Amino acid sequence: MSVIVQKFGGSSLASDEQVEAIAQRIAMAHRNGDRVVVVVSARGNTTSRLLADAGKLNANPDNRELDMLLAAGEQASASLVSLALQGKGIPSVALTGPQAGVKTCGSHLNARIKAVEPERVLAELNERKVVVIACFQGASPAGDITTLGRGGSDTTAVAIAAAVNADRCEIYSDVDGVYTADPRIVDDASHLRMVAHAEMKALAHHGAGVLNERAIDYAIEHGVTIHARRAHGRGGETIVRDDKGPGRSRIVGVACHKGLLKIEFSADADRGRLAERLGELDVFAPELADGEAGVYFVPTGQLADVDGLINDLRRQFDQGVSVSGPLASVSAVGYHAGQDADTSVFAVSALDSSEITVLDSLRFPHAVTCLIPAGQVADATRCFHDRFGIADTGVANVA
Repeated sequence: MSVIVQKFGGSSLASDEQVEAIAQRIAMAHRNGDRVVVVVSARGNTTSRLLADAGKLNANPDNRELDMLLAAGEQASASLVSLALQGKGIPSVALTGPQAGVKTCGSHLNARIKAVEPERVLAELNERKVVVIACFQGASPAGDITTLGRGGSDTTAVAIAAAVNADRCEIYSDVDGVYTADPRIVDDASHLRMVAHAEMKALAHHGAGVLNERAIDYAIEHGVTIHARRAHGRGGETIVRDDKGPGRSRIVGVACHKGLLKIEFSADADRGRLAERLGELDVFAPELADGEAGVYFVPTGQLADVDGLINDLRRQFDQGVSVSGPLASVSAVGYHAGQDADTSVFAVSALDSSEITVLDSLRFPHAVTCLIPAGQVADATRCFHDRFGIADTGVANVA
């Protein structure tokens, strides 16, 4: 019997009808003979509502108590899905993250998974039960409940899949996998049937929102194959797997950040302290030697309080560090894309010819990135998608 992990996001569980539809999908896999582990997020806007409730009672809530509160959203989802399965005659059990053996560091609101001890999960599977796990949470070394921060839901699913040696990890969302660009921006974006881990990590790092970068890191480390699918309705899938690439450069897609903070630091700035301050955020920057002046870019979409971060940095670093923005980025992503200087030249030329202002260009191992004014993201994304030929082939080869 195959072991499969299925993860469902909160928007997939927002209504009772959606919960019933998800339960039917899970029941079908169980009846087909698979041993099924289900990982679920909080329903709809539950997390936002719980945060708002906390804010009404305490303007500066303690992070430990917030973790206790926020974890309840995922636990409610797990219980409801398990009850729906039992109503269909499917034996099931709902578990919290700690009950499922998820062990984390002690950082509240942004914990990292340190290990998964799957004995309870495996024991329940051996009794032919569907195991429904509340994602986004675990237990600290002190035994406190912790939440995993941004991307914690996808990361939980991949970590559980690795721990139980699952045959596949299926991540369900509102879209049927990964496209060559955001189809809301690019009308002729193509669906990708298969993407290498390294390419998916680069796409996520540079702004594609289908899968989380931390989850991809975990998949790379543990060799987990991910199937990205649509939760409701018909659609294809994208398989994200270990693949060293085709041996030549190629562009598989275009990703963008609609808002970035630019944090510049001089050679004499306390770079270690700055990196520590930004350590919980997903930043990107060119490679720099120790003691060299440089810049970090922080996506504003991951910040709950942009002005708060700006003011905090200006208070802590009155010299050697400056903050500006927002600006935006557009990236051509693909295997070894950034290792060819000609690709970077081509990218800048394409934007220039379309009258899109290029503020700077950066090269990464698997991406070429141009920094642009925030208002030109859509035009720049369409330009890259067209000029790199992705619209015609789904994958563009670069000499």
